[in-house]
Amino acid sequence: MATRNKRRIVASSSAQELPEEMLTEVFLRLPVKSILRFRAVCRSWAAVLSSEEFCGLHLEKAKAATTPKLFFTAPTTGFDAMALYLGSSSGPDDDLLFTLDDVCGDFVDMTPAPCHGLTLLFDSLAPAYYVFNAATRAVTRLPPCQDVYFATAGLGFDAQTKEFKVVRLFIGECFDKQHIKCEIHTLGGKHGDCWRPASQGVPFRFCRAAEGAVCHSIRDKLLPVFAGGFLHWFVHPSFALKRPRAGILSFSVTDETFRWVQSPPFVPPGVRFEVVDGHLGMVREREVSGLHLVELAGQLCMLRDLRNASRDCSMLEIWRLEDSGGWSLLHQINLLQHVARDLIEAPIVKVIGSIGNCISKNKVVIVTSKSMTLCLIL
Repeated sequence: MATRNKRRIVASSSAQELPEEMLTEVFLRLPVKSILRFRAVCRSWAAVLSSEEFCGLHLEKAKAATTPKLFFTAPTTGFDAMALYLGSSSGPDDDLLFTLDDVCGDFVDMTPAPCHGLTLLFDSLAPAYYVFNAATRAVTRLPPCQDVYFATAGLGFDAQTKEFKVVRLFIGECFDKQHIKCEIHTLGGKHGDCWRPASQGVPFRFCRAAEGAVCHSIRDKLLPVFAGGFLHWFVHPSFALKRPRAGILSFSVTDETFRWVQSPPFVPPGVRFEVVDGHLGMVREREVSGLHLVELAGQLCMLRDLRNASRDCSMLEIWRLEDSGGWSLLHQINLLQHVARDLIEAPIVKVIGSIGNCISKNKVVIVTSKSMTLCLIL
């Protein structure tokens, strides 16, 4: 016993001799599991490893990792549960994060990217919501919510209160006075383990847009995107009714209020000009499809797939929402210069995220409906 105590004293005294900056640099290179264990070493380590500054630095360092990893699901051997893996393109040693009983992967949706390390998972059959941390493999099932067929939810972070909020838009009973509703679940918050109405509800002027956001999210299996403190739902022109073009319904996670954001100033179909037989003529285009939102390097962007506008077009556009509220065309990606033709012919092509901290000098991750994943350098 005396020998063991002596070893502890020596280890503690050696650690104290190291400069605090050096210890922090060592801690930043450790995996989350090790950091959680090291919090129990002493009070000073617990204070450093639990501080907001350290957690932010560790998260940024993890984002800068060179090897991209994606979540993917697979049935278990008994086909009565779903397994969630974290894999990369570097090899077959994919990590099993956890399994969920009585969950079918074909009916599961996840938020496009982790929000400060947490990811929201939705099982549409139950229905049930889960929040998990891929670093610690911790998974929590949220309390039951009102069972409705038409609902969409996203996960956001309140920078003021340092709380995570799951925001849910859903269409209630048709005989309700206001059938479009918004509920919030705050993880570990003062409101307890329950769902509550948003502080200001859904104002009447946003009801039609909110209904369109729910319908579009369900039809195209697109969950809202979190960026700049807001959750953003894309609203397709077919759901916007009186609005001239597509738009975005945004929800402030801090203030719990809605706002409307116009889409980029796209040239509408039918006004593309080409030289035909030596004369400038107007060529009628088909309607552009494949619009969706994505968060790239912390900024809200919209991807526009132009392949459906013209038979010979293989172009993708990425538009970025500026702080002023306007849009700028950030990138034009010609798929023919990067991938094979069979991938270009995939009905659905989506940009799901980026690798790197600078949006102008990073890589974008593209997935297709042909189960292919690409990483393109912009």
